[in-house]
Amino acid sequence: MKHKTVSIFIIFLSCFISPLNAADMKNSDATLIIQDAWIAEAPPVSKVMVAYMTIKNTGTSALEITRAESENYSSIEFHETIHEDGMARMVRHGSLKIPANSKLELKRGGPHLMLFNPVKALRAGDMVEIILTTKDNITKTITVIVKKAQF
Repeated sequence: MKHKTVSIFIIFLSCFISPLNAADMKNSDATLIIQDAWIAEAPPVSKVMVAYMTIKNTGTSALEITRAESENYSSIEFHETIHEDGMARMVRHGSLKIPANSKLELKRGGPHLMLFNPVKALRAGDMVEIILTTKDNITKTITVIVKKAQF
């Protein structure tokens, strides 16, 4: 009788543990890796700076970054430079989407982060923390170096 009670208890517990593990697997499935992150140094009076990086998703499901924030800026937006008919224009996006097992390059002339209203002038060599948040509410804090603009 004792073994039967223990077996029933284990089956009962497994009903609760399995869903928790499934949820953990979903969140740990995709891995966000940031490489070569840098912010272009701007004149001290500039109200806008730009960040570039490579964002890799090594997981088997797509990732969507829905928010970027930093104590060093009033706001951060996702932008992209679009070239049409010999003209370049800036388009704001609500998020950055990275397909499974893929990467997204934030670079000049393409998608990038716009950093608004720095709280202080930043010079080459300064470090800035940026927090990226995914649609699934997973956050990743990255440290980004300020560099001289590379043309």
